[in-house]
Amino acid sequence: MVSLCVFVELDGWMSRLRFSACHFTPGHPKCGRLHGHTYAVNVRVEGEQQGEFIVDFGELKPIIMDICEMLDHKVLLAGDDDRIRVVEGGDGVEVVVVEDGKRYVFPREDVLILPIPSVSAEDLSRFVASKLAACLSEHKNISSIHVRVDEGIGQGAGCTLQLS
Repeated sequence: MVSLCVFVELDGWMSRLRFSACHFTPGHPKCGRLHGHTYAVNVRVEGEQQGEFIVDFGELKPIIMDICEMLDHKVLLAGDDDRIRVVEGGDGVEVVVVEDGKRYVFPREDVLILPIPSVSAEDLSRFVASKLAACLSEHKNISSIHVRVDEGIGQGAGCTLQLS
């Protein structure tokens, strides 16, 4: 028996599906310092063709661009990370690293608090995949969404979200 997997794919570097942001990984010897990346979001959508397409690139690409725009030029914080304490007040956000007491204060408009346990490429890929799945929920022909978030060319992490 022959099984055929049909997919559409977007290369984040080539398709300009990118965002620049900063983050830190509490407790890590190097990445525990505030630093930034230019990220690229690579997407692969698998499913059954309906007519010519699984999903039209003209629909898929703007969704990813909107997600990238939301993350672009922000300080990314993991709202579900027990290693940090985030306090929002007035026009600022204070972040304290529980382990060592390191403290950051950012203007509110510069910060995006995400509902994830860390700001690793792995957890960012899960976040993007869930956002993409919600936007494509009407497409019952889509069986899976693969998202890879690169922290630089040739270095990234991803996930697969099975939809059916």
